Amino acid sequence: MKRSKVTSIIQGIIAIAILLLLFSIIDYQLFLSLLTNLDIRFILLAGLCYLLNNLLMAYRIKRVLFALGENLRFRLVFFSHMAGMLLSDFTPARSGYLYTAIALNKRDVPLEKGISTITSTYLYDLTLKMIVALLGAYFIYSYVFADRLSYALIITFLLILGVIIGYLIIMYPGERIRNLFQKREILKKVLVFGEQSRAIQRYAPFILSISLAGWILRGLQWYLIVLSMHQVFLTPLDTLFLNPLLTLFSLIPLTPAGWGIQEAGIVFVFTSMGISATAATSFALITRFIEVGIDSVGIKEFFTKPIKNENLFAFYNTIPGDIDEKAFNSDMLVQRYFQRRKTEVIKNSLAMERHDVIIDIGCGSGVQLKEIGKKGYSLAIGIDVNLNAIRFARERSLPDTEFIIADAQYLPIKSSSADKIICAEIIEHLKYPKHLVNEITRVLKHGGVVVITTPNDKSVWGIYEFLWDVFGRGRNYGETHLRFFSESDLRSNFYEFAECRTQSLFFISPLFALFNRNALLEMGEKMDRIFERWGWGVSLVLYTRK
Repeated sequence: MKRSKVTSIIQGIIAIAILLLLFSIIDYQLFLSLLTNLDIRFILLAGLCYLLNNLLMAYRIKRVLFALGENLRFRLVFFSHMAGMLLSDFTPARSGYLYTAIALNKRDVPLEKGISTITSTYLYDLTLKMIVALLGAYFIYSYVFADRLSYALIITFLLILGVIIGYLIIMYPGERIRNLFQKREILKKVLVFGEQSRAIQRYAPFILSISLAGWILRGLQWYLIVLSMHQVFLTPLDTLFLNPLLTLFSLIPLTPAGWGIQEAGIVFVFTSMGISATAATSFALITRFIEVGIDSVGIKEFFTKPIKNENLFAFYNTIPGDIDEKAFNSDMLVQRYFQRRKTEVIKNSLAMERHDVIIDIGCGSGVQLKEIGKKGYSLAIGIDVNLNAIRFARERSLPDTEFIIADAQYLPIKSSSADKIICAEIIEHLKYPKHLVNEITRVLKHGGVVVITTPNDKSVWGIYEFLWDVFGRGRNYGETHLRFFSESDLRSNFYEFAECRTQSLFFISPLFALFNRNALLEMGEKMDRIFERWGWGVSLVLYTRK
């Protein structure tokens, strides 16, 4: 720890010294003129390109994690990725990006899977950048590089090539290497890491396509920054080749760029091309400002604590017991409409009969059982971890109904005892959704029916969730939704059941309902039917019969 702190202090001192050196060689009047006359439209577009690139990179991580059996929602992956990007802005050889794996680990993604995902995808990026940089250095910018710098680039290429070869050996170890690695525990983990990385390779075309899109977006970002300065000293072709070339500079050991001071590499190459030191420094600082500014959205991940069941349960017990009741009867049309339509679909899907035993997992205030009870049942059991909700539900004194406190992942219910099960907006809150699926399968009778509702991973739910967290009433949905599912993901959990089908609900109608006018809402519902048929509704309803 002491050595790490000393290294950080030395790096900081060197960074300050280099920045002072850069400022000593520029024309201050021109520098201030360039900064004060920036075209903000191009700056915003450059920031948008950088943000889109990061969204693509985060989506790539999500897809690869899914291939490794980790169905983490995109929002959590994105912020984990941005935390890693923020650290990589200031660390030698951009090594801080490995923090992404640590941030994912807080969300219960095993560290080995996180590291193998990051390294596998990053090596594709690195290989593409190395090829582009080599072509650019040889065919376009050979006049810029002196012999010493050429040697440094060659050494960097060889080091990266060595890493790629080593990575391939770990992924496809021969018998001798496998036997050698089996002798030590830490080397056994390397073999596991290699197996997980090998599983990722079937996604190579997808990973590479994101790398190509990212290369174009980053080149466009740099060109837009140039345009914002009203000095076209680089062509679009220049920015496409220089960006990966200067990224490789950040991997050259014992250089300022390699220590995390990327501005030094940019100024050196640009001035070698005949661009003024003032313009080069301005460009470097603007680029840094945009990238660090956008990467800063990941700051919250540094303060996020690992998710534990006891923390989640403690949070849920801070929620008022009547929250679902208030939502069902809300004076806000959008909230009332969302809750009532979903409850109506659940009720119609179950087709209750008088002799049925029904279990509502995550019953909350007991709204569903109250509505379903109008058709009758022989016994209903509501289950929730929120003591406030159970107390409120018990006070309803619903006939033939009991409410108990229990974890949805460990139901205190006898096997094969339930005819019908409701699980509305619960599965996405669980650390281990498979435990819930196993419990549902255990307690359900042969021929029994389950109805599950959950946000649709392939929809605009995230936008609605954000708006509701900011402007709505009630619980903070964004912080407790851990896993999202697509229709196929949800159905795959019940592949052994006799019947399984899904439908999606809501698309544009919640936005129409915000205006609190029934006429507009009816129009929105008509439009919804089109998008719901395509599976684009923001909420999924799964019906399955054992």
